[in-house]
Parts: sequence; C-alpha cells; structure tokens
Amino acid sequence: MTTLTAFGAAREVTGSRHLLEVADGNGGPGARILVDCGVFQGRREESRRKTAEFPFDAAAVDASVNTHGHLDHCGAYPLLVRRGFRGPVWATPATRDVARLVLEDSARVQAADARHVGKRQAADPRAGRVVSPPLYDADDVAEAVARFRCVEYHRPFDLGPGLVATLFDAGHILGSSMVRFDLARGDGQEPVRVAFTGDLGRRDMPIIRDPESP
Repeated sequence: MTTLTAFGAAREVTGSRHLLEVADGNGGPGARILVDCGVFQGRREESRRKTAEFPFDAAAVDASVNTHGHLDHCGAYPLLVRRGFRGPVWATPATRDVARLVLEDSARVQAADARHVGKRQAADPRAGRVVSPPLYDADDVAEAVARFRCVEYHRPFDLGPGLVATLFDAGHILGSSMVRFDLARGDGQEPVRVAFTGDLGRRDMPIIRDPESP
C-alpha cells in the first residue's frame, strides 16, 4: 500500500511537507520519504507554531527530496535533523547551494528577532510579549546541509526497495526541480508513478529554463 499525507502547503500556500509511505512487496514497511520540509510563513506566533509541529516521527523518515531552496520548501530541515532525522536529503547541486544560504540567513534572522522582541519586552514588561528562542541555530544548519546529497536532472536514484526517483527542471528558480517517483508493483505490472511539481515556473522567462514535463 502507498499513502500520501500532506503536512503543509495543503489548503494554504506555504510550509510544504508531504510524506510518501511505500510498503514493500510483502506488505511490510518499505520507505518513508518526505518531499520538502519548509517553514510556514505568516505572523510570528502562527509561523512558529506551524513550523515546529511535526505530526510524524522525524527519526522514522528514511530520506527526503528537496524540490528547491526557497524557505517555505527547505527552511525546517535543521529542525527535522534536531528532531532525529538521519537520512539523506536529495536535491540538485544548485538547490543544495541555495538552501545553505537561505538556512544560514534564517538562523541569523531568528536570533535577531528573538533579541528584538526581548528588548521590546524589557522596555515595556506590561505588553506581555512572548520571547521565543530560535527554532534552530547555525550548528543545526550545518548538520542539515551535511545531509544533502546531490543528483543531476534526469538521473534516476534509488530510495528503497522498488522505489526510484528522478528530478526534472521545474523552471522556478536556480536548481528547482519536480520529482517523479516510480513505484514497482511486481507480477509484470507497470510501475505506479507519483509526481510532485514543487513550485512550477513559467515559460519564456529570462535566465531560467522552461519547466520540463515529467
């Protein structure tokens, strides 16, 4: 059995997290693959609450595929690692490089925001502002980036028994990708295909290539 659960970017447009669970051919546990692990972008407290929520066991996720390096698609990987994730994060080389810059900046912004709110609360204690520590720091970012594994477009890679993924150019930003999963069914049956566009770009734009078809 194959199940797909959206834990973000479902009925809203930020905080992308999708868990694909594929059983092995004997009905046992196969692979648990997380597509993207993004930050929810919104008001401070709502953003923190939704970003910090993991309704699944991070340590039980076998691998992840990151479609691109925007914060709402990659920004929670350091938190995922802090919660116990130890698998690889597959992405194009450019996505890995963009994500590293975005995550390092995110850690700095969170630290600066905590200092800012703390100063405002100290100046006016009656305001009752909540000073929340950053969700992750530079060390967490370094550990998350170290888990990235680079793969080029159109080059299939294995994610578990009977599960192969291939990246295609999404034409959104540098390195952005769609991911197509091919799920073997055995007994001579055709594989089941599941594809995620990530964020899909437009055609005939300068610099960025047109999106491909998976």
